[in-house]
Amino acid sequence: MKPDIPLLLDLDQQNLAHFLSALALASLADRIEGVGQQARTCWWKDDGHFAIQSEYSGEDFRLLLYSKAHEFLKALKWVPGLGGVAQGVLVSGREVGINPFIYLGGDSRRPPLRAFSAKVVPAKVLPQQVEKLRSPANDAWLNEIERGVSSWGFDCRVNMDASDAGISSDAEGTGGSDPIFPAIELLSLAAVGFFVSASAWQTGERSLCAAAWTYPIPLQMALLASTGRIHGLPARRWNFASRGRAHGEGRRFQFFPPATSRYPGDISL
Repeated sequence: MKPDIPLLLDLDQQNLAHFLSALALASLADRIEGVGQQARTCWWKDDGHFAIQSEYSGEDFRLLLYSKAHEFLKALKWVPGLGGVAQGVLVSGREVGINPFIYLGGDSRRPPLRAFSAKVVPAKVLPQQVEKLRSPANDAWLNEIERGVSSWGFDCRVNMDASDAGISSDAEGTGGSDPIFPAIELLSLAAVGFFVSASAWQTGERSLCAAAWTYPIPLQMALLASTGRIHGLPARRWNFASRGRAHGEGRRFQFFPPATSRYPGDISL
């Protein structure tokens, strides 16, 4: 083992789906038993990676982490509730999460994370995404592509052409050819369903602000660090604002384009 070599995950901090996936992976990494479990750290690197330092070499820990993540994601289910199609709750095995697509306080407004089109029904889409998820055979697992399944709208690489035109790809009939990244779709959903409180990031009706910290911190602090509430921790703040309501049938279609920087360079939070 070479514990001095961190695991580098190919995740873009300006992509909301990637940012959420990093937090889900940090939380799952903290569940892997080992002699150095409490000493593991994570941080965002300037070269486009999310780093996790553990008592294992980077590649050894990747195998353990991807296996843990695959097990958790394959067990994801949507339990429908009463009311509209977005009513329900996420579960994974015996763990019960929350519904990220509604305001828990009963607010009737559309929450910022409900970025998918009206034709996307969680009870139908989630099983389809889980079915598309392959076993992690190599380090490219996070970026493996599938087609014919809808997206939650968090990944800025998905449905960009349709939403730029102001038209949902479901409405224009090209949804079956849209690529998705099943591991990222499911990790980002798991993040907001089990590990992240999106309300702590919310800065407006359709906008979120998250902090990408650039100094190693314990895995247990990752969720708090993402809110920007750790004083003195160097980080970059990113504004994630959903887009939509452009033209015609696409006026209610939302997706999250790449984040914009709130402040230049690193700041002390």
